[in-house]
Formats: sequence, C-alpha cells, structure tokens
Amino acid sequence: MTGRKVHRLTPILRVWATLLALATIALFNFAAPLYTWAREGGFGTDNLAWIAGGIIAALATVVGISQFWWSRMGFTLGPEEIGLHRGVVTTQVRTARYDRIQAVDVVEPLAARLFGLASVRVEAAGGANSAIEIGYLSRAEAEQVRAEILRAVGSLADPEVEDYLVAPIPIRRSLMGAALRLTTVGAAAWTAIPLVTDLTLAAAVPVLVGVLPSIWRMIDQSWRFNSTLGDGVVHLTYGLANRRRQAVPLDRIHAVQLSQPMLWRPRGWWEVKVTVAGYATTGNGAGTLRLLPVGSLDQALDVVAELCPAVPVSMGNIRSPRRARWVSPVDWKRQSAALVDGIAVVTSGAVSRRYTFVEVPHIQEVTYTQGPLQRRLGLAHVRLDLVPGPVRATVRDLDEQQARGLVDTLRARDLPPLPAGDRLGERDPENLSP
Repeated sequence: MTGRKVHRLTPILRVWATLLALATIALFNFAAPLYTWAREGGFGTDNLAWIAGGIIAALATVVGISQFWWSRMGFTLGPEEIGLHRGVVTTQVRTARYDRIQAVDVVEPLAARLFGLASVRVEAAGGANSAIEIGYLSRAEAEQVRAEILRAVGSLADPEVEDYLVAPIPIRRSLMGAALRLTTVGAAAWTAIPLVTDLTLAAAVPVLVGVLPSIWRMIDQSWRFNSTLGDGVVHLTYGLANRRRQAVPLDRIHAVQLSQPMLWRPRGWWEVKVTVAGYATTGNGAGTLRLLPVGSLDQALDVVAELCPAVPVSMGNIRSPRRARWVSPVDWKRQSAALVDGIAVVTSGAVSRRYTFVEVPHIQEVTYTQGPLQRRLGLAHVRLDLVPGPVRATVRDLDEQQARGLVDTLRARDLPPLPAGDRLGERDPENLSP
C-alpha cells in the first residue's frame, strides 16, 4: 500500500477563512493608529523596511508551518479500504472499507477552484461523521481518485457518452425557482415592512440571517445542475460557489418524493428528492439529495420512472373519508395510500402536492397516532418511519379501521436484504396536470 500526497496548498486552504478573519481583525485594530502615526511624521524609510520585513517574516512562518503540516498529510487506496492520515502532534488515521461506501463525490469549494483544486468526499455507512474527505488535489487527480474508488467499490465511473437523465437546468429557472419559494417571498415581505412602517431595518436582520443560508443553498445546489445515469448510479453535477460531482447509488435509495410547491404551480415546475441510506443530510460538506431541483413535469416523471419503473404516480385506493374535512379541510381529498408491488405510495397536499414512494422493506417502523379530535371522528395517522433524510411519509386522517389494517399489513412485511441494483416504481401522470 503506497501513500499518496495531497496538494501543498491544502493546509492553507483548510484554514484560509481563519487567516482572512485574523487579517481583517488586525486591519481594523491597527490601520487607524498606523495612519495617525504616519501623518504625524513618524513614518520613514527605516519603518518601511521594518514593516516589509515583518510581513515577509509572517508569510515565511505561515508557509513553513503549512509545509510541515502538509508533510504529515496523505492518503492510501488499499485493496480493501481507503486510509486518510494527518496530524503533527497527534496522528489521526481514518479508514473506510469499500463495501461500506455509500457515495463518492468531487467537491470544488470556491477558494480551491481559484487554484484549480478539488477534494474527494467519500460517504461511508454511519452518517455525517463517517465521511472522509481527501483533499486537496488537482482537479484531474481528484477525478482519477474518484474513478479508482468507484471501480474498487464495483461501480463504473461516469459514462463516457453523456446521455442526460436531467439536461443542464437553465440559470434563469434556478433563480426563479428559489425566488418562488414561500421562505423567499416571506423574507422579502418582512424586509419590506420597515419601508412602510416605523420599524427599523434592524427588525428584518434576524429573519434574513435565518433564511438567507437556505435560499443560497437552493441556488447553489441547482446552479447548472445536470445528471447522468450509468451502472445503477446517478451522477450529479452542480454548484455555483462549490462546484460538485456527486454519485447517488440507486440501491441505496430508500424513499422518493415527487413534489410541487404552491408557487411553482403556475409555472408547472416540480422537484424530485430522495432519502439515501448513510448519506449525510446536514453540515457544510453534505451534498444535495434532490435528483431534480426544479424542472418540468416531463423531466420529473422521467426521473421518477428510472427510480420507480413499476408503480403508478396517482392517488391510492386507501383514502381519507369525507369526515376528515373537519380536521383537514383543504387536503383531505388528496390524502391517500396504496401498496403496489411491494411499494408504499403516499399522496398528500392539495396546495403543495406530494407523491412519496417507499419500498416496504425499507420502512424502519410503522407508527399509529390518533389525537383527541381524530379519536372522536374515528380517524388516525399512519407514519412510515424511515432512515434520516429529506423524505417523510405519513398517511393522514384515515378511517381508524383502515389505518389499523394498513399498520397490520406493513408490520407483517418481510425484511430480506435487497439485492444490489434493486429499484423502485411506472408512472401514471393523469393526476399530475398543473
């Protein structure tokens, strides 16, 4: 097993934000005193030499420390596992076996892109803390390392001929899709309140701080988004600030959701998101789990057809009864469930429509819930508990006898291990017209 080195700029790029913050603090604290001192005649050639010498010494110190740190960093691609080692005082070694790897992504953060560098992020079973990031490498080397890992895992690298599952999304659509979100509209409305009332602009700051990161994430993760499908893996490419190449294995997908936010309905746009076992859903390094961030109905159905080639996208035969209108006056007609070929299909939402598909063996637990008003009306919810991810599945306001029957059926399910490459669901777009 031969050790391999990362790029020499890696230590500096890892802490560039900290270095920038320290430089900014120093500038704000010392700029004014130095300016005053210089105006009073205290600045001369000797002082210029001292300042230049100090800057050179500081840069030399940073470079020296970073190179010593770099000499203690490296990675290995062994016959059975990936190894990552680093550390000056204490050596840290992290490994991931190939048979535990969930996904392999190439990530290009903004600072690294300026130098033509990228990192390889390996998602292993276990969630966010189990991810290993190899970086930074030249972009060509990062693609090569990713291809080597995919071959070792048993997946082929990206197809040579680009046959798009999702063609590149227009930038205008990405921006409009983010703008036509309730969070964006709400933030804009709240920001406008100080313009027409006596409130100060400071009242809008907490709201903006809370919603701007999510708005930015929506834009970044849909920017020039495209995907290809090959050998049971969906390969995604996207990103504005952080350009990323991400791989989502089909056999790791536990749930699929086709949804249409309310403000997208006039445009006829939909999104498709998935829950992937073992894939980090939070944190700075987490990738997207939207296989279609914003697209037409035909695009959405094409994606769902690849994931769910045998299950219709339509209302189920188990539906909320008419009396459910007392607890769900808007959505009750759109609340349903069905079991088709081992797939649980859950529909919900009259304003923001959702179709959720879950392979029955992937259901972790089944929960029957009934509040006081529901108990009086003879209604109940059935929640399908899944692995952590963006997709949730709850069949709402069923007749309590139907709900108990659904729970009994699902609790009697078989739980065999799924073969590699096993997939979900066929489409029936009749109930999806905008």
